[in-house]
Amino acid sequence: MGILAGEHGSFEVDGEGSLPVGPGHESPAHASFDAGRIDFGHYAGHTIAELAELDPDYLRWLARRPSGARYRAEIERILGPLSMVPGL
Repeated sequence: MGILAGEHGSFEVDGEGSLPVGPGHESPAHASFDAGRIDFGHYAGHTIAELAELDPDYLRWLARRPSGARYRAEIERILGPLSMVPGL
């Protein structure tokens, strides 16, 4: 009692294999990361400068998290030097 091809094993995918998949696949291929604009979560689409006015504590929190590492330089440019000690 083996698995017949196509029954429960591998399957073929129709369509062009070179099409991108996943989040943002509608974006142009030349799009690049913008360190000045948050691209995830509650504040997606907001700039670091906007958030410095709206919620600077969020930026301090984000700068201490791995997910915020790519924004850290811009956050420090806007808010000034940050202490990486949690709670400060």
